[in-house]
Amino acid sequence: MYRHRASRFRILHPSLGLSRWQRLQQRSGIALLLLAGLVTAAMLIAAPRYYLMDQLNNARGAYMEAHWVDFEAVERHWKSLPSLHTLHRGDEPDVRRFLADQPLVVALLDRFEGRRLWIREGERLVPPQDPALAQQYLGWMAHAEVAQRFEWNPPREQDPDFGKVATVVLLSDRWLVIKRWRPGSPEVERELEASLAPSRALRMGLIRETDFDRGDLKRQPWGAEPNLQADPFRLATLPLGTNTKTNAFGDGWNLGGVGFDAQQVAFRKKLKRQYWTVSAIAGLVGVAILLGLWLRHRTRRRAVLDGDRLASMTHSLKTPLAILKFRCDSLRLGRLSPERADEELLKISEEVDHLTTIIETGLRVIRGGGASGPRGQATQAWLQEVADDLRPGFEMEGRPLDLSLTLDAGHAPLPSLRSAVLTLLENALAHGKGRVTLETWRARRRFCIQVSDEGGGLEPDQLKSLGKPFQRLRESGKEGFLREGQGLGLSLLVQVAEQEGWGLTFASAPGEGFSALLEIPAA
Repeated sequence: MYRHRASRFRILHPSLGLSRWQRLQQRSGIALLLLAGLVTAAMLIAAPRYYLMDQLNNARGAYMEAHWVDFEAVERHWKSLPSLHTLHRGDEPDVRRFLADQPLVVALLDRFEGRRLWIREGERLVPPQDPALAQQYLGWMAHAEVAQRFEWNPPREQDPDFGKVATVVLLSDRWLVIKRWRPGSPEVERELEASLAPSRALRMGLIRETDFDRGDLKRQPWGAEPNLQADPFRLATLPLGTNTKTNAFGDGWNLGGVGFDAQQVAFRKKLKRQYWTVSAIAGLVGVAILLGLWLRHRTRRRAVLDGDRLASMTHSLKTPLAILKFRCDSLRLGRLSPERADEELLKISEEVDHLTTIIETGLRVIRGGGASGPRGQATQAWLQEVADDLRPGFEMEGRPLDLSLTLDAGHAPLPSLRSAVLTLLENALAHGKGRVTLETWRARRRFCIQVSDEGGGLEPDQLKSLGKPFQRLRESGKEGFLREGQGLGLSLLVQVAEQEGWGLTFASAPGEGFSALLEIPAA
């Protein structure tokens, strides 16, 4: 026998309703909404970071424009060569003034008077004491003269300190001068003091282009305030600052400048405020989008649910009204004895009360009351009473209705369960054949109610179509439908079972009849 599970049994807390997973499963288009949500979330998360980087780049561009004059002053002083008139002993006042104004000068050569090389020693010039150093400096000066350029930087192969110390050879009509920028040295500090005087609006230093991508740079003591020179770590990481590529200091060097510590703190606070402001706006946009989607989904779901509830209520009235009509016809035609007539009138009164309860419950649910009916014990006597309501119909059709009810009971909303059992019995009466059996048993935490008949059975594809709205079965090779009705009874039953957490399984096979198993929580 083939089986089709229309609803899976699960235990629901009466006050909680469906689980979160069930509510998630019921939302249509979950995959598309999830993808769109991820893309939107990524954009909203990236928006503050993108805005922060944009503000940082704009601030650095504005910083460069504001301090371009200072960058030019440092570069101009690096390439400048004040006049020097006399040089005989190396300690003349004119020489001392020259060395005080040019703290980065390390060597000097007079091109006309003997081409004598002088090496700086403190605040005076002396003849070279190290032949190797003298040979290196003379080689640089010779290459500068051959190049016939005012400024010449030694290439990598001629400078053993290439990449660590910036070097320039300046050429004038009379003098050849070598300057060396050794980061962290007192001479660089004096150079910056002279270049940035009288106002000191920023701190500056040299940094290699490759240092911007290094992760092992560390803070250097000489790069902190009150020094005017900043180390490569600060030049590469401090937010308020900028750098420019220049050829004046040799290949691969950048001249960088950063703000003072107080300016950095203020700038960081400003960036932080802007970042959290944009983050808050992005969060509000995300919440607004989610709220709009939720309201739209809730409105559409509420409209569909109200329609289903109204259809369920009207369908629930069908069977009790048919029973009332049958009993009224029996009284009208005088088929019953006076005692039996009084009994039938009493049953009609009870049935009217039942109809009133169904209508009130349905209206309360449609208006948002949420409850599907009072919960109670589905006992053997209660099920016997439900079956007796349809027994006259079975007697008119000449169909036997057998009951095999256990003493165990189930716990469920009785109006919904009554409608469900009546729907199964009515379908067995209208669409089945032979004997109809209503039986119950307990399986652990479940109370099982099964209705079966001895009809011709269904094919597997027909069995799977049960429970779909307006789904009606056709017989192969013939026109029309196998059964009357619109197919709403079982579809509404499936919805009720899904809402209440009941298990509902259909089983059938050609020639083996049809059975429906309803599983509810055991009492």
